[in-house]
Amino acid sequence: MKKTRRFHITTNSNHFFYKSPNLLKELEIIHAEQVFVSDITYIKIDGGHAYLALVTDAYSKKIMGYKLDNHMKI
Repeated sequence: MKKTRRFHITTNSNHFFYKSPNLLKELEIIHAEQVFVSDITYIKIDGGHAYLALVTDAYSKKIMGYKLDNHMKI
């Protein structure tokens, strides 16, 4: 019997679409609220799934904002 995965693959980094350059590669982050980063993750919930979007302060790692919803529309 084939074993099912306990997770969904939601990212494909090996694509031919445009990839934005890393604008922070040479930047020294020295204080809070200098740089914010964001990410979206997929969460399995009872009866379906949800998306969690986070905005994080890159220096302090503090979550500055978030949104949890069942779609990725604005």
